[in-house]
Amino acid sequence: MSTIFMSPKGGNCTTVTATAYALLLAASGIPTVLIDLCGDVPAAAGMAEPTSPGINDWLGEGSTSDAQSLVALGTPFDNDLIVVHRGSSFVEGQPRWTDLAQAIATLPMNIIIDAGITFIPDQLRSAVSHVTMVVKPCYLSLRRASRLQRPTQLFVVCEESRALTVKDVGHVLGMPVTCEIPYTPAISRAVDAGMLPSRAEQLFGPFVTLS
Repeated sequence: MSTIFMSPKGGNCTTVTATAYALLLAASGIPTVLIDLCGDVPAAAGMAEPTSPGINDWLGEGSTSDAQSLVALGTPFDNDLIVVHRGSSFVEGQPRWTDLAQAIATLPMNIIIDAGITFIPDQLRSAVSHVTMVVKPCYLSLRRASRLQRPTQLFVVCEESRALTVKDVGHVLGMPVTCEIPYTPAISRAVDAGMLPSRAEQLFGPFVTLS
């Protein structure tokens, strides 16, 4: 199983949701690789900031690295989870999206990609099981989301005191809501304290179906 987590704009908790999802998969005994295209996963997971090469280096036009090399770039973290961090700030030359798609298809483990608001090429969309949009019931987010290619899954992070409802989100985007995640101060506290790995099951487990 492979999933890209993305969002129409920043501030929708995409990285935290993708990280929690990967942690839940790994905790269930399923070997999982979390690929960080945005650079925020180490902070969200309470990891030390890495300085070694990462996914952007692997994607570089001049690179010849294969799928196993991609996994080798990762940092083993929390049970069966490997985190492949961003590495360089930018990809040199034309990104090797086709090679990444082939790696996703051949690796014998679950692949979770935190793409944030990064452009998702068709090669990646075709290679993964799901493209999961993470969004809040926010007018600005939905305005942008309605202009994007439709995802296959829709995760709504529910904030209180919003004028729009979860039902409104599904209606605007023309698709059912896959799951609703209550946004509570406990999530922010867990991330700020570097405790998301130990609290992912409590904060996200009851609301997220692993598929």
